[in-house]
Amino acid sequence: MPEKSVTIPKEPKRQPDQNFTLLRHQGIELIERMSSKWWTDYNSHDPGITILEALCYAITDLGYRIGWNVQDLLADPPGKDAAKSTQPFFTARQTLTVNPLTADDFRRLLIDHDGVRNAWATPRKSVCESYWYPDFKEDRLSFLPSVLKKNVSAIWPLGMWDIHLQFETHPELGDLNERKATYTLAVETDPSQSLFVTLEFRLPEWDSEAWGQPSGYVDSDGKLLKSVSKVSLKNAASSAGQKRSYTVDIELFIDNETQPSIVLEQVPVSLYGTSTAIKSFGAAFESNSFFEQELVQALAEPFILKSAAVRQIMEQVSATLQSHRNLCEEFCSIKPIQVEEVAVCADIVVAADADIEQALASVLFTIENHFNPQVPFHSLQELLDEGVAVDEIFEGPMLNHGFIRQDELDEAQLRQGLRTSDIINELVEIDGIIAVRNLRLTRLDSTGKAVSGVADTGTGTDKDKVSAEWTLKISDNHLPVLSIENSAFTFYKNELPFTADFLEVRDTLNLLRGQAEQLKIEQKSVLDLPAPEGTWRNPGDYSPVQYELPAIYGTGPDGVREPATEERRAQVKQLKTYLMVFEQLLANAYSQLANARHLFSLDPGVEQTLFVKDLNHEELIRGVSDILKAELDASTLHSMVESDSTMQERRNLFLDHLLARFGERITDYALHLTGYDGKQKSAAQLIKDKLTLLSALPSLSRNRARGLNSEEEAVLKKRIALLAGMAEESEEKIIIVEHLLLRPRFHGDALLEVCLDGSSATSCGRQDPYSFQLTVIMPGWHAPFDSNIDLRRSIERTIRQEIPAHLLGKICWIDNQEYPSSERNKFVELLTTYLRKKGKTAGNAMPTITSASNGAGLIHDAALPVVTAWLESGEYRLYQGGTVKTALRELLSEKLDPLSAIYGGVSNYDTIAEDVFEYLTDHFIDLVTDDRWHLHDRFTEVWNAWLTVPNEEHQAPERSNDFIEQVRKAMIGKIGPWLDPAETARQAVGQFGELFSKALNQPGAKSESLDDPKKFVGSVFDTATGYEPLNNRSLSDSEKQQLKELFIDFYAPRIEQSLLLRDVVSMLARLRSIYPSATLHDCKEGNDINPVRLDSTMLGG
Repeated sequence: MPEKSVTIPKEPKRQPDQNFTLLRHQGIELIERMSSKWWTDYNSHDPGITILEALCYAITDLGYRIGWNVQDLLADPPGKDAAKSTQPFFTARQTLTVNPLTADDFRRLLIDHDGVRNAWATPRKSVCESYWYPDFKEDRLSFLPSVLKKNVSAIWPLGMWDIHLQFETHPELGDLNERKATYTLAVETDPSQSLFVTLEFRLPEWDSEAWGQPSGYVDSDGKLLKSVSKVSLKNAASSAGQKRSYTVDIELFIDNETQPSIVLEQVPVSLYGTSTAIKSFGAAFESNSFFEQELVQALAEPFILKSAAVRQIMEQVSATLQSHRNLCEEFCSIKPIQVEEVAVCADIVVAADADIEQALASVLFTIENHFNPQVPFHSLQELLDEGVAVDEIFEGPMLNHGFIRQDELDEAQLRQGLRTSDIINELVEIDGIIAVRNLRLTRLDSTGKAVSGVADTGTGTDKDKVSAEWTLKISDNHLPVLSIENSAFTFYKNELPFTADFLEVRDTLNLLRGQAEQLKIEQKSVLDLPAPEGTWRNPGDYSPVQYELPAIYGTGPDGVREPATEERRAQVKQLKTYLMVFEQLLANAYSQLANARHLFSLDPGVEQTLFVKDLNHEELIRGVSDILKAELDASTLHSMVESDSTMQERRNLFLDHLLARFGERITDYALHLTGYDGKQKSAAQLIKDKLTLLSALPSLSRNRARGLNSEEEAVLKKRIALLAGMAEESEEKIIIVEHLLLRPRFHGDALLEVCLDGSSATSCGRQDPYSFQLTVIMPGWHAPFDSNIDLRRSIERTIRQEIPAHLLGKICWIDNQEYPSSERNKFVELLTTYLRKKGKTAGNAMPTITSASNGAGLIHDAALPVVTAWLESGEYRLYQGGTVKTALRELLSEKLDPLSAIYGGVSNYDTIAEDVFEYLTDHFIDLVTDDRWHLHDRFTEVWNAWLTVPNEEHQAPERSNDFIEQVRKAMIGKIGPWLDPAETARQAVGQFGELFSKALNQPGAKSESLDDPKKFVGSVFDTATGYEPLNNRSLSDSEKQQLKELFIDFYAPRIEQSLLLRDVVSMLARLRSIYPSATLHDCKEGNDINPVRLDSTMLGG
């Protein structure tokens, strides 16, 4: 590419407003066109041309300033805090990043987390907690498959993620991913010789249900709170007669009398050492004669400390994921990645001068990195220097430790298989290695045994083959790791075999690992491109044009040359007055340029978009006070150029431009507002709403798909309110209900209501009301939504545009009904008529209209708080059908008797009291049965209560599946051999869940189940034993009792949570849209489609 010329061109290309010659030429052409009959001398000596040239010079100066860098024009004057700038300069980090959306986004977020080396996020493809079936006959969901329809598959919610974590090396505890513990001890074969045997224990994951949280054993600083007093090894047994592989039960005794011991059952143990040493040690191992005290530090304490460190990181990761959770998505499980050990054997030819130990360390290090490559962080400048596009650099979520390249992230994906050719290609790149021969890969199981059927899989291969010559299959969601202890490498120099000294190899390998380990260092100061910073150059500094004229004109700062006649002074004043027209126009242009920073400012205090210059100052133009009146100040001038309506219109246009630059627009809801002076008021409100939206735009845009969490509501709620221009009190009433958060956590939990239309062919996927669905609850009783259906339609369009495209949203404008005064008037009128007709005073006369009316009002007012308290307590929900009315009648009779104490205007209550109570019951029963009493407030209460349930109770990853597995194990060998224990367990849990759900829905079940949860679950189990498969004759009474205790232990602690979910689900089912009066709508349609105002159609005309 040719270098750019640094010479000054003879004829530079200038903009027209900076080209003095062009401006002068165009000015003379205009003069000729307008005054050629009277003015023919256009030479420079002519005063008119002199003035023209002065004006042209002023214009070129203005044009020059307009050409300044934009950041200079928008810069604030000195003395203003740059941090408080109101310019919409959002940085790349603020606007180009996004809340994690894809699997790679979540990986980036988690790898950036302290303590996490690598992470994988995969959509859940199987049931996480619970599943259900459509019951087309009953038009509902059920935990049991329908007996009427065959081949109906189980359904479970989609949108669930599985998270797998690989941890970083702990500075004190070492590799947290490594659950193996080793212990080396000496074996004395004879008094003169000692051999060494290394025991490798493959410890299990921490079982919180069995042993409690590991945080109970370790403080926040990672120190043991409860020390281990002893380690006991029991029941050691060799595996299939092998003397190198054993299983053993390990019991850790805690130094606390009240703390139970920790028992690790069937822990695999591998022995490493010479055959002589292992043979000598075998008898001692099987007889459990150990130096068990030494295992406290070698095995027990590392196990507890590592488990606590892992759990702490997982809890922090869980909190991070919840704070970045997307709408209608959840995390099923967060687990350490499961590993599969792979042993590698190979013959390696090296150069004659090669260092065998160095070569082996490099080989092991290369294979480790091939199996599990590290994801490095890069600095911003590093990627910019490499030419990576800015939008690509900032793709994904905000990170604190740098940037991750996509290709390197892809390279660190979980592998489904290993290829020997790939490994060989990397090994031959190591200095000193000439060739690699006979490379074999062998996968090991959790006990260290070789796995068959995964090597060189394909048609015609040997299923018993364990060593792969070409490819080795890796299980899904498993990480291959190199098993150094089970690998073997032979090196050849000049055809002679050599083996390496492993102690030296281990030290060199640790050195290589340390050199490659990348520390995470927060570098927030260099993670963003800085916003452009300009230099204040005072673009509004104005020098009067008249000062640029020759001194003889007398218009300069020195005035008229003395001595001067009065005529001469008058001529100068006349010329200055003539020039003031040009001065004002030019000065206004300079002022407009100087205030350009206010045009796009987010400062709500900006009150003008057209700016003027007040020239009525002697220090600016000498003699101006003799020309301009004092009243002609800046305020007066501004009123001439811009009215309030013009300002609002222009301000809105500038803000629309800013919104458009970010791909946003705000609904012009002002078109739907009515009322006196509504247009002007709406324009001002639009400006306010646009400023609010723009100020919050980085967060609202970046997190537009983020769901609610424990600290903040879904961003969708704020976006709806801002884009629709809703008042703050209306915004607070918006509720975003993500159906996935209401999913059943176990069989028997509450299920959402559905409409299946009685046929699987026409249900159109309605069997799943949870996956990617949400309900937007809007305050339909708030003005102006209670009367302006056009405004509602406009807001609904906005809501549907804002809901992510893959989500199905229902919009519901609900009521928050209170008791209206009109209802009181109806009752008083009705009861007054009755009292006048049937009531008798003490003198056996008819009560007067005034007396009867007052009495009816007193009786009504006494009954209202009774009914209100009953409604607010929720007690009325315990009754069904006609029993509700009976209960209400009994309540009123109990609380209001005697009526004479309320109204003594009649004395024959012995004959009319029953009728009065009947009137009261008939009046209030509709309010009770409609169940719309403060519906929004009540739903908000139960919804918020549900959201405050601790996250660990909301998320019981795979607990329901674990319970089914426990039932399966309990049924093995206890049911008929023709029955599949797994299927039978699923049927048993499904049948129990269906009965459990029905029992909780019965009147009075809430108090009964909470008073004695175990008794309640036990009674449900007793009922379930009358149904298949728990009525199996093969199950003895004692076996059924064991199963009963199993169900009680699982279900009893979950009753309170399930009842709370039932409250939310039942309240959600009652929500219906309300409409303004005289509105037609389809009451049957759940989405209230196509409501029509009568006065908006020919029907209303």
